[in-house]
Amino acid sequence: MKYIVTSAQMKKTEENADRKGITPSTLMENAGAACYKQLVKLLGDVNGLAFVVLCGRGNNGGDGIVLAQKLKENGGLVLCVFVTDLPNSATAREKYSKYCVIGGSEGSALDNTLYTHREDTVKKAITNCDAVIDCVFGTGFEGELEPRLSSLFRFVNTSFEGLKVSVDVPSGINASTGEYAERAFRPDVTFMLGGAKKGLYSHPAFEACGDLVLLDIGIPDDCFSEYEAAFIDEDVLRHIPVRKKSSHKGDYGRLLNIAGSEQYIGAALLSTKAALKCGAGIVTLASVRSVCRSIAPAVPEATYLPLYADADGFADGESTETVKSKLGAFNTIALGCGLGITANTQNLTEFVLKNCSQPVILDADGINLLSLNINILKENDRIKVITPHPMEFSRLTGVSVTEIQADRIRHAREFSAARNAVTVLKGINTVIAAPDGRAFVNITGNPGLAKGGSGDVLTGMIASFTAQGVRPLEASMLGVYLHGLTADELAKSTALSGIMPGDIAEILPVVMKSLQ
Repeated sequence: MKYIVTSAQMKKTEENADRKGITPSTLMENAGAACYKQLVKLLGDVNGLAFVVLCGRGNNGGDGIVLAQKLKENGGLVLCVFVTDLPNSATAREKYSKYCVIGGSEGSALDNTLYTHREDTVKKAITNCDAVIDCVFGTGFEGELEPRLSSLFRFVNTSFEGLKVSVDVPSGINASTGEYAERAFRPDVTFMLGGAKKGLYSHPAFEACGDLVLLDIGIPDDCFSEYEAAFIDEDVLRHIPVRKKSSHKGDYGRLLNIAGSEQYIGAALLSTKAALKCGAGIVTLASVRSVCRSIAPAVPEATYLPLYADADGFADGESTETVKSKLGAFNTIALGCGLGITANTQNLTEFVLKNCSQPVILDADGINLLSLNINILKENDRIKVITPHPMEFSRLTGVSVTEIQADRIRHAREFSAARNAVTVLKGINTVIAAPDGRAFVNITGNPGLAKGGSGDVLTGMIASFTAQGVRPLEASMLGVYLHGLTADELAKSTALSGIMPGDIAEILPVVMKSLQ
C-alpha cells in the first residue's frame, strides 16, 4: 500500500522503522539509491552527464550527498552545492564525513563542493550541467525563503533548460499544507521518499511539483500507523465482479437510473450506457418520455420508465409517484445526471433520499438539489455515494472552492463522517472518503477527462458496480480507478483534447478485459 502523510506522520513512520532496526542511516542510503535508479530511468546512462546537487543542512541534504556519490560512482560529473552551511543533522553529517571528506567504500571522496556565496561560480556550473537536483529542505520547510535561496531558485527556474528534480519535496513548499513561497524551486519531477506528502496534492501547490513519483525506501507498511490517505492501486481490481458460468441477468443487479431531461439528453445516455458496459444485469432509465424515445435506439439493451414532462422538458409533478411505484424492483439507484433543478425534481430527489432502502449514487443536479436541503441525509441512515466536483461540493458545504482545493482530503473526510456518505470529490487526484474516516486518492486519469459528460459516465460505472453487489466504497474506488485508467489508455492514441466521454464508456470492456 502507498500512503499520503504529513511531515509529522512521516517522522512518526521513520521512528517506527527505526524501532524495527531500519535506521535513519539505512533509510538515507536507500533514498539516495532509489533516487539514482529513478534518474537512470529518466536519463539513461549517467556516465559523462553533469549534475549540480543543491544540498541543505538537514536530512534532505544527506539524501543529496548519497545520491551525488551514486552518480559519481557511475561516471557522472557531480558538484554538490551546500546552499547555507554544512549538514547539521547527525545522519547527514555521517554521510558528509563518509562521502565528502573520507570518500566512499572505494575511497572516492566527493571533493567537488561549493557554497552559494560563490554565486557566479554556482550559476556557471548550473548553466553548463545536464540536471539540477534540489535536496535543500525536504519536509522541513515553512514560511518564506531567504533572499539568497530565492535568487538561486529563480535563476534555476527561469534560466536553466535541463532536467530539474526535487527530492521528497520541492524546496519552498510546505509538505503538510501545500503553502509555498513565491520563488519555490519548480521541478520537472519530484521524487517523494517513502510516503507521498500531503501538501504536494493540495492546490495550487500540485501544479508546482512537476510529475510526482513515489519511491520505495524500505519502510514496511505496518510502520505507517498514522496517515492521511492511501492511494488507490491495482489491488482495487479484485473487486471487479466475476461472471459465473451458470447465471442470468438478475444475478448482476437491477439499477434504476433517474436521469436526463429534454435539455440534457446526453447525460442520460452516457450514464445508462456506462452502467451496462460495466456489467449491470438490468439497467432501467427513468426519464421524460422524449428522452426515452431518443435514447432507446442507441441503447436498446436498457429498459425504460417514461415520465411525463413539464412545459420546460423536466420531470413533472407526477414523476415522484411513478418512481415510487417501481422503486422496490431495484437494488441500486443512480440519481441526478441531467435531471434539472425544479420544484418537481427537488421533490423527486428528496423522496428517494428519504425513503430508499437501496444504495443511492447522487451526481450533478441530484447534488445541487441536495444542497437546497442538506439535512435530508439525516432522515435515512442508508449510506449514499455523493460524487461532486469542487463547485458542487462548495454548494453542499458552504466552503469556498479555494479552501476545498487547498485540503481536499480533509474536507472530503469531514463531510463523509458528518453525513454518513461516501464522498467522491472529483478532479485531478479524485478523493474518495468513507464515513469511518478512511480516505483514498486516485492517480489514474488525465486532463482529457475535463469535459462535460465525464461525470455522467463515472456515475453509471459506480452505480453499476454497486448494483452487482460491490460495497459502495469499493464500487466508488473501482469506478474512479477504471474511469481514469480508460482515459489513460485513450491518451496513448488520442490527443487529450479529443477524448470524449462516450469513448470512455465504449472501450471500458476492452480495458477491463486487458486486466484479467
